[in-house]
Amino acid sequence: MHLMQLQKRTMAIAGLVMFGYLIFHMLSNLTFFSKELFNEFYQWYNAGIIRWLVLSVMVVVIGVHVRTALKIRVISANARSVNYYRHDKVKLPAFVVTASLLFLLFFIIIHVIQTLGFSTVDVHQETVILFQSFWMLIFYIAGLFVLSMHLQHSLANVMQTLGKTSVTSQSLAWLVTLSLAAGFALLPIYIYFVMQ
Repeated sequence: MHLMQLQKRTMAIAGLVMFGYLIFHMLSNLTFFSKELFNEFYQWYNAGIIRWLVLSVMVVVIGVHVRTALKIRVISANARSVNYYRHDKVKLPAFVVTASLLFLLFFIIIHVIQTLGFSTVDVHQETVILFQSFWMLIFYIAGLFVLSMHLQHSLANVMQTLGKTSVTSQSLAWLVTLSLAAGFALLPIYIYFVMQ
């Protein structure tokens, strides 16, 4: 049990770092509505070591998070002879959960590769070009949807671990998740529907 608690704590810490980065990334994206501020920020961010330092940290943290999640899944599967009683009405098959998490990882990799290919001179224009594509809009929204489901589940688990299982705690997890998703979705939706 001690090993399981250590694994859960490691995964939670990695998740917390990723959550902090998501907030930072969303807020920096929202500067898009001021072209000068957006370009100035990303010129500063991309110019020095910061971009590569943040990317390196995130690669390590995502790797730790995924590896630990797999270990926990194996430990849980080996320790449990009977499935837990579930209070929720919908139980997704394991292959659907696995496929969604693989899609999320694929989405993150593609997103990083795309942004690394951006010209650092005018990131604003590069972002506009990216999200004027219908398929990129759909891909991005699908990625946000899966990320939101994973984040809500994770926040709810953290709150449950802390002994917060009330409706208020669940509502707070949804509020945080939906606010973050809306902040990210605003940019591609605005570009596609307003800037065409």
